[in-house]
Amino acid sequence: MLYRILLFICVLAVASCVNNKDYTLDSLTITPTEAVPIATGNISILDFASDKDSSYLKTYSDGLLYFSYSQTFASRGIRALFDKPANNKVSVSLDLPTGSLPPSTSDTPYGVTIYRQVNLDFSPAQLSEMLLKGGFVNYTVSLSQATNPTLPLELDISLTDVVDNTSQVPLSIATSVGNGSKPLNNYLIKMTNNSFNIKLDLILKKRTSTVFIPPNTKLNVTMTFDTDFAYIKGFFGDRTVSIPAQTVDLTVFNSSLGKTKVSFVQPVLKLSVLNDYGVPDEITFSTIEGSKAGATIPFQLNPSSPININAPATLGASATTNITVTNANAIINFAPSQLSYAGSTRINRGLSSGSNFLADTSQLHITMAAEVPLYGQVSGFSLSDTLAINLTSINQSSVISAALRVKGVNEIPLDVNMQLYLTDKNYKVIDSLFTTNQTLWVKASSVTGLGELASAGVSDQKFDLVTDKINKLFTSSYIIVKSRLNTPKDISGTPLNVKFKSSYKMKLDLGLLAKLNITAK
Repeated sequence: MLYRILLFICVLAVASCVNNKDYTLDSLTITPTEAVPIATGNISILDFASDKDSSYLKTYSDGLLYFSYSQTFASRGIRALFDKPANNKVSVSLDLPTGSLPPSTSDTPYGVTIYRQVNLDFSPAQLSEMLLKGGFVNYTVSLSQATNPTLPLELDISLTDVVDNTSQVPLSIATSVGNGSKPLNNYLIKMTNNSFNIKLDLILKKRTSTVFIPPNTKLNVTMTFDTDFAYIKGFFGDRTVSIPAQTVDLTVFNSSLGKTKVSFVQPVLKLSVLNDYGVPDEITFSTIEGSKAGATIPFQLNPSSPININAPATLGASATTNITVTNANAIINFAPSQLSYAGSTRINRGLSSGSNFLADTSQLHITMAAEVPLYGQVSGFSLSDTLAINLTSINQSSVISAALRVKGVNEIPLDVNMQLYLTDKNYKVIDSLFTTNQTLWVKASSVTGLGELASAGVSDQKFDLVTDKINKLFTSSYIIVKSRLNTPKDISGTPLNVKFKSSYKMKLDLGLLAKLNITAK
């Protein structure tokens, strides 16, 4: 220790000048000043992003950092237009001739065949094909007379245009009086303008005795179709679907930058529309704007509304349409906390025919993507870090006075104003180290004309501490460094555009210059 060396020198000096026969030296007091390290730490430019936003922070090959952010918005497509057909029912009533039916040893045709058409009426859409993944055909067969409810009749129903998608065999139902249902999964309905055919054949069952059919006997048939499709094809009509007004949170800048004023040089902001529908489509935005704290900024789009949306050529494929936000710089620098949008989508504009398709899973997704290089200007940015205190090498009782020495080497192109807070072991703040008239300032690095690091900023400062601050320093466990950062200015006072690279760091060394009271006996 320095004070021990000084003590030894003083003792030698005294010993050489004093005659031990005349004097007795009981003790010696000296007041050396000792430099004691308190804490050291490195703050990286990567620490600037909040934990919530760090996943958005990426690095270009040259080390330049950038935010890469995307968010897909809820949007309403045209799938809902085909959830339920307007008509899904067919009814048939057949008059049975009055008379007697003699015994028969076999089933025989009654000689009555009825053809009917089922129109699912998805108008104005005109469907030609529907593959079902579920649903049922439900049927009820009844007689309108009660005198002989057990007539030996069977109804054979053949859905000639509803075929198994694997075997291509038409769906058929054989039923007597009563009701039932049959599943429709994996059946393909072939239609002409929403319509398909069914055939009903009446069969007389074998019988051992004569059966009498009384007057006014009617056979009533009702069929309903509950469909759940995997895909549909046809012409879907000229139709418009609204995109309800929605507001979504944009946290990427709000979290990391908060109230910081920023100005980025080369941001890119775009919208992309991913379309699964095989139909000519266009989107019109009635509103699309960013907002924060009651202020708004509209998005300027290219192309402007209405925007033609690319469509896939085959079922199961998708097509993407990119939309440029021409005022990206203004929007990013505005740093909106929310995005609001509303509008509509229109299909088959001005068309009366065409070949359209969609799957039950088809959607139209609108995604906003931002790529923002950390290149520009920053004002009022806040940053904090925590350093552990180590003063075990010095005895507090021997300290007469002290000063804090702070050395900083800053590669980050930001001027830094700091305050240091003392905390206990639970990170509870005890006091600040600097008074209101003291300012800890670390100079920004100097940059080239392209905003890149030229040389690190160097700072070496000393701050006298009052007794109360010294005592609290010795009883504290940590120092929290809170910083306020701003981009540097040129000689004319204009803020510089600077680049932030992943390798840039600021090294901070804290030391205590302690004046000690040492007494040796």
